[in-house]
Amino acid sequence: MTETRIDFSELISRFENAVQTDFKFELLEFHYVPYSFGSGMKAYRINGRAVKLVYDGRDYLATLYISEKHITYSRAEWTEIFSGTASGLLAEGIPGLKIYLV
Repeated sequence: MTETRIDFSELISRFENAVQTDFKFELLEFHYVPYSFGSGMKAYRINGRAVKLVYDGRDYLATLYISEKHITYSRAEWTEIFSGTASGLLAEGIPGLKIYLV
């Protein structure tokens, strides 16, 4: 079975739709590089934590990071909570993220 190819815009749309069913979020940062295989990064503040989704458009891979909970500023340390295919992030990474955000 072949992996379903998901581009950055579709991944972000599906990620945000899945997260907003349980949490409100605020956009912190957005970078999209269409001339680099459609790679991109989007960062959010969700439930007092910074969450960063990084997408490698060349290999269709996604990595999801989360910071420690903070009041004013996020710490510079990130915990990787998922790394794999974009479709894997939607199936496994989002449920894992929701556990961290509770």
